[in-house]
Amino acid sequence: MKRNKLFALLLVICLASALILTACDKNEAGNESQASEQSGSTNPYQNADGKYVGSYSKVYENETITFLTCSVNPTYESEIVFNTYEDGTKQTMPSALNDNLKYRMDFVEDTLGVTVLEERVLDTGRPGGGMCDHIREGNLSATEDYQIVVPCLYDGATLAAEGHLYNLLGKGFETFQLEAPWWNQSFNQSMTYGGQLYFTIGDIGTVNKGSTAALYVNLELWKNNGLETTFGGTPYDLVRQGKWTVDVVFEAAKTFGHDDDNSGKIDYKDTFGWGGQLDDMWSIFFGSGEKIAKANADGYPALTMYNERSAKLMEKLQELVQDKEHYISANDYFGVVQWPSVLVEQGFTDGRALFYNASVGNVIELGGAMEKAFGMLPIPKADKDQDNYYSLVNPWTSTCFAIPTSVSSDKLQMTVDVLNVMGAESLNTVAPNYQEILEFMKIRDDDSADMLNNYILPNRGCDVGMVYKWGALDTLLHDMASKPVGTFASEYDAKKDAAQAALDETVEFFKDHE
Repeated sequence: MKRNKLFALLLVICLASALILTACDKNEAGNESQASEQSGSTNPYQNADGKYVGSYSKVYENETITFLTCSVNPTYESEIVFNTYEDGTKQTMPSALNDNLKYRMDFVEDTLGVTVLEERVLDTGRPGGGMCDHIREGNLSATEDYQIVVPCLYDGATLAAEGHLYNLLGKGFETFQLEAPWWNQSFNQSMTYGGQLYFTIGDIGTVNKGSTAALYVNLELWKNNGLETTFGGTPYDLVRQGKWTVDVVFEAAKTFGHDDDNSGKIDYKDTFGWGGQLDDMWSIFFGSGEKIAKANADGYPALTMYNERSAKLMEKLQELVQDKEHYISANDYFGVVQWPSVLVEQGFTDGRALFYNASVGNVIELGGAMEKAFGMLPIPKADKDQDNYYSLVNPWTSTCFAIPTSVSSDKLQMTVDVLNVMGAESLNTVAPNYQEILEFMKIRDDDSADMLNNYILPNRGCDVGMVYKWGALDTLLHDMASKPVGTFASEYDAKKDAAQAALDETVEFFKDHE
């Protein structure tokens, strides 16, 4: 890994030098940017050396670009700029990844003549809190203190619907390479309506990847309790065979449940099959391929939450989360500690739980605390006939990238140029080395790396009905965890009209801005 990192660094340095010289020569002549130089490469986004190259219009002089970011905690690790940790923030990010943030900053400055800066908002009230207020106020005052905003997905949708964000597919963005591989195309497709996309995710950020749902398994418990024989292989085998389904996973979870401390009930201190929280309702529903809303024949979002398939899935999901002998929810223990997910996580790291449903970013804490072998897996399919595994990007924890309407027209091209160049360089360095989070695991596991790279991250995305919160249907998914089995239809019907009315307002916004 160190040798690969050094090699990558040398290539980046060489590429940066080459691009600076090329850009100067080409822009003096007023020609196309270096992105079109593809001699020897079949990929339109790569140069002859196989490095990803972002398009830009010119080289600037002594300019700055500022990202407005937010965090819910006073301590904060940036996904944009190099972290010095001078404020006492605990380092959880791999040093190699943090170094790559510095390399990327330097690369943008050397290539474009633009210095990358960050301004942060402490936002304990997300969604709809301080970050939204800051951007609204900035737009009203036409501030140019920042050019790129990085809110959570919920706030991205709110600000878009209020008209505070530019349409990234609109006028002034003709050279924005949104179709490039460093942006998440699955996400872009699910959030584009009427030729409009107001926020996006991609390799520039690491938070959207860390916020991606994943299922962790204790491999020793799986093996030592005969589950390989019962289900016909390891969890990795089942994933690759397309057999990693809710029926298999839920049945496996129900084989673990023991009152270790003889308290008369099973809780987070005992042995259990599955540990999680209400967000499990989100991740498994999305992982099944079902969504609150999808595009209709006209290309606009329509409610699709309730149908025969989703109703059948909901019954299975309710049966799991209401099985208190085998399923432990962190939401039941807010009276014990402020952040009860740590209690459930400890059950997994202590080796007392078969499954722990969390996010990709949790691998860092798990790897530092877990003594036993564990694996990272995708969220299970609803059934074997499902085409792919789908991984939800959590709309509360994940950030997205957008451009506020306070940015003047003469700054737009520079902003686009920075996003193109920074995005490409992210795919060269930051994205590959993000995989080094796996090195925090006590047990080096090539199978987990395969799961992450080929089954979890490729099909990550979000639900447009979730981020726009039409009729609080996202909350309904949470609420169903405590509702009687078989009541999904009636609970949905009670919210459907309000959700449709809210959705109609958003569709009207899209149509008005076509």
